[in-house]
Amino acid sequence: MTTGAKVLFILIRRPDLTHDQSMAEWSGNQHTSIVRKIPGLKRWIQNHPMGAKDEGSSDGIGELWFEGVEALDKAMKSAEMSAAAEDAKRFLDMTRTYAMVVEEKTIVA
Repeated sequence: MTTGAKVLFILIRRPDLTHDQSMAEWSGNQHTSIVRKIPGLKRWIQNHPMGAKDEGSSDGIGELWFEGVEALDKAMKSAEMSAAAEDAKRFLDMTRTYAMVVEEKTIVA
């Protein structure tokens, strides 16, 4: 059974912002209103780290879920995804932030 397609974004904040400032912008209305418009987006999960953050670790992990690979490909090439990436420059270090398309494998359910 296929669960669709998922892309993870490993987020690293801009060096001139604190972790809390960057995460506030990520979950704020400006960014979320842009991401919600990405075509084919079925689910969006923001993973915020708990507790003390180690130097050099990511500031968060975003999950964007789509119906399938075709929908994900279309979304990644869309003007809306470009707008989301452009907006993310306000709070993320885009030279260190990266995306990874993943296949989910459930080990324990």
